[in-house]
Amino acid sequence: MKKWGKPQLIAVAVALVVIVLLVMAPRTAPGTVEAAPMDPTEIQLAEAVALVNGAEPMRGIMMLREILEKDPGNAEAHWHLGLFSVQSGQFDKAAERFHKVIELDEAGHPEAWFYLGRTQATLDSIPQALESLRKYRTLTQDTAILHGVDRLVKELENELTP
Repeated sequence: MKKWGKPQLIAVAVALVVIVLLVMAPRTAPGTVEAAPMDPTEIQLAEAVALVNGAEPMRGIMMLREILEKDPGNAEAHWHLGLFSVQSGQFDKAAERFHKVIELDEAGHPEAWFYLGRTQATLDSIPQALESLRKYRTLTQDTAILHGVDRLVKELENELTP
């Protein structure tokens, strides 16, 4: 068998050092923060929304209601129930939910004003719908959304004019 020379021994030593350093190296990039574990309520909320959008909508709705029984101030649960109420044509319930979301967390859900306005328009509460849409207009900066809201406001104003 052939003896290893000095270059081969140095290469093996360097390889061993590199392997040890790689094993000891941190698994995340410097300056990044590892994700905090999700709150059990957030997990339940995500599961409920997935069920509603999937094969078991009523089971998901019941889970959202359970969340609200435990925590009536959960704006996310009210938000999703409001959206699902719109989808199912229950506009009076949707309006109640969006009012609750605005009361609990307007800053976290400024779009609740938009959905409230659309829901009120569907319920023929045009003056209230205009008020809600105008409020939403002050809370968004997206020009495409602003143009859409402006068109909707114009349509509703035209309905008010004889």
